[in-house]
Amino acid sequence: MAKLFYSNKFILTKKLHGQYFRCCFKETQKKLRLISLVLTFVFLILSVAALIFTGSRVLTSVLMVLTLYFLFMVFFGYSFRQWVDFRRLKDEHGDVIVMLVDFYSDNIKVKVNKTDFSFKYSTIDRAYVTDDEYILILKAPGMPEHGQVLFRTAFKDKEEEFRNFINSKTGKNIFREVESIGQH
Repeated sequence: MAKLFYSNKFILTKKLHGQYFRCCFKETQKKLRLISLVLTFVFLILSVAALIFTGSRVLTSVLMVLTLYFLFMVFFGYSFRQWVDFRRLKDEHGDVIVMLVDFYSDNIKVKVNKTDFSFKYSTIDRAYVTDDEYILILKAPGMPEHGQVLFRTAFKDKEEEFRNFINSKTGKNIFREVESIGQH
């Protein structure tokens, strides 16, 4: 049996999920917001053109609804996607999402309510630090990139020790140039 070095148990709250979501999907968010902005202008131009050239109120109304939808997505699409993702997690795991992350000598085991999985340290590509959590970004061939949330308070006075542990297990300086993301 492999030796247990650290254990991190917490309830995944909407706030923690929001911090995770902002870190892991920020590049996607920028691209989607830009696409939504372009589509807002495209549908606005089409709406005006439909009104001027066809005079059709139905067509103009449909195009204006699409314009408003994409305008909504520019400003609120990210928050809506975050909410939908958290609801999906609650549907899959129940209203209280308890996460247990155990760090063994050879791998990391994660248990989310009744679901469990494990991954090797070598799949950790980088990390983010927020006010409340560490997010280990996992990347391996054939596996979609995603992150593993860890509640920082569980490490209390052992944060530096934990960071060094992860750096030594991965063989990378994961926490050397870690991106800190404040939640202001």
